[in-house]
Amino acid sequence: MRTTLERDPTKLKGHLSEIIALSNGEKEALGFLPNAAYEDAIAQRRLFAMLAEDEEGQSVIVGYILHGGVFPHARVQQVCTKPGWRRHKVASALVDALICDLERAGFLTVKAKVASDLAHAQAFYERHGFEPVASKAGGSTRGRTIVFRVRNLATPHLFSTTPTTIDLGLPKRFGTEASFYTFDLNVLFDLVKNRQRHDSACALFGAALDHRIRLGIAAEFISELRRTSAGQQTDPILQMALQLPRLPPPVNTQDLERLANEIYEIVFVSRRNVGAGSAQAQSDARHLAHSALSRVSGFITSDGAILEARDDLLTKIGIDVAGLDELLTLLPERADHQSPTERRGDGFECRAPTTDEAAAYLMGSGVPASVIEEVCGASIGRTAVWRSGIWEGSNLVAAACLVSPISTTGEYRLLINVDAGHLDRELYAEYLLDVAVKQACFSNPAAVRLLSVPGQPTVSALATARGFLTTGTGYDLVKVAIGQPITRENWESIRHTTRRKTGLGLPAHWPDFKNGLYSVTITSASGQSLELSPERFEDMFGPTLYLWPGREAVIVPIQRVYADELLGTNTQARLSFINDRDASFLARRAYVNTPRARSTMRPGLPILFYESGKNGGRSAVIAAGRIVDSVLVPKETASGDTARRMVVDDLSEFSAMDEVLMTTFDNLIVFPAPVRFATLKEVGATGSSNLISATALSHENLVRIIKAAWTK
Repeated sequence: MRTTLERDPTKLKGHLSEIIALSNGEKEALGFLPNAAYEDAIAQRRLFAMLAEDEEGQSVIVGYILHGGVFPHARVQQVCTKPGWRRHKVASALVDALICDLERAGFLTVKAKVASDLAHAQAFYERHGFEPVASKAGGSTRGRTIVFRVRNLATPHLFSTTPTTIDLGLPKRFGTEASFYTFDLNVLFDLVKNRQRHDSACALFGAALDHRIRLGIAAEFISELRRTSAGQQTDPILQMALQLPRLPPPVNTQDLERLANEIYEIVFVSRRNVGAGSAQAQSDARHLAHSALSRVSGFITSDGAILEARDDLLTKIGIDVAGLDELLTLLPERADHQSPTERRGDGFECRAPTTDEAAAYLMGSGVPASVIEEVCGASIGRTAVWRSGIWEGSNLVAAACLVSPISTTGEYRLLINVDAGHLDRELYAEYLLDVAVKQACFSNPAAVRLLSVPGQPTVSALATARGFLTTGTGYDLVKVAIGQPITRENWESIRHTTRRKTGLGLPAHWPDFKNGLYSVTITSASGQSLELSPERFEDMFGPTLYLWPGREAVIVPIQRVYADELLGTNTQARLSFINDRDASFLARRAYVNTPRARSTMRPGLPILFYESGKNGGRSAVIAAGRIVDSVLVPKETASGDTARRMVVDDLSEFSAMDEVLMTTFDNLIVFPAPVRFATLKEVGATGSSNLISATALSHENLVRIIKAAWTK
């Protein structure tokens, strides 16, 4: 049943008798207030309520909240829910709506006085972040003890302190213009001579013409061409090169020669490269030296010697070196890029709002104009913007705006706003967070900055639970998302891309834990070393699966009818009148199977989903996740939040016993290429049951399957 948060005093006065009747029925918990107190609170906008339609279509009160206090310290005086609505999270929605109002108004704290013998009320306020700070004796009549609980609000103020947490040291890296790269002659020859990397070179120069990257050359580029040109006036390649943007001459030529000699030593001499001593090697060093002195974003080359030395060139010289194909993966998205997000849930649909629709909704929700300008304004120019919204009929009730970086090294800006008093605000916020992060890291690891706006406690809490961290310099939250499994084979590529995109340094060598240290050392963008357990690494950098040495997994069967919804792997458009279940909008979902699989379904293991060949299934592993927990649940009691995470109606088919095994998983990653049964059989990954039941998977076979799924 749809609910409405009502704040209008005129409309609330029509429900005054219902509010009084509701409070009179809960005097033991709420205490006594005269009827006039409720009328005054409505007039003073200190009371608002949740309404729902009854069977006759009339709006009725299902809950209300009464509050007061003196700025900047607020107080919850009463929260009350109609008995038949007490498992619909009405009270939680009312408290969250109040928190939203208070943060936007600049309040610092909100407190509540709760009798110690009211266990449910104590637990309720505890769940909502109200911490006990004091207690005192109540009135002599009841002999109660009153517990004072306080919640600090996320309101910036003079004495604000950032919570103690891991600080990745990520500065704001939005950028105001496209990244500037220099390149060597090989890249130009790839373009004009139709060599092996011709298509890649065309894509690079096409991106430059589309203003997604800026390209230029060092002075040595022209000098090298002139040395090898047969006729300078008639050489079309030289004449074309003369029209390319060039770096300004170095201020001090002695600095250029000194740096070129240092680079020559790093790339050729210290590595005993066969090119050492050649004029070409000296020329390459001057290319790099001029680029480094000019502070370009990076240098593009296909020269093996330079690429092999790029770690030393970065740490000792400060110049980033990238291969041609590698650089293409870093390019910002096109401004006209918009992934489809249209889906339908129970009573709502997901589709992208227009710029005007998003801006109007955010403005009506009290989001600061400066933030709206950042994600919807003209200043974003040619930047790609992804948007998604939750609509109930013609009403937009939640929205997400993801602005891609202008430069190859920038971070995404994300804004998520949900109606704080909506009963499904957690579902909507969780879905928008999940799809936005996956959108950002679809092609490459990405840094995502969740812009802080007052009055979004649900979004902030969910983001923190999903790996977003405080920045140490403000109230924004930042997350680094890898977006794909990490193996020994792709570690080098992910390491370089993660550094470029986020500024974080991963270990130069694949962590094998042979030294007895079960941890991964990362270097923050500010140069601080951080020791992370593999599990914590996976939490912080998800969605990802870190296939550390020896890590095993499990393959489970799933029919296509369930896989389409639970995993989001449907390859065909769904009929417009079919609604997806709540599970398909949640980041943490539940898989159901027989209790006999309990020993195989261990928390922390990667779980691979094999879509069986029944009913048009693909007979292939199509997705993977990470097991959070695996518990036995009686069939009769599988309801509430547990049932919400499933896509199953009838549990009887999964077990002849009275219980089923409920396995919750997160970090869901859909495979770009399904791994067919024949491949699984070939490597011995099908087990004795041919994947009819849950099958343990060795580390070696886990790596083989992941490699097959990501091999283009």
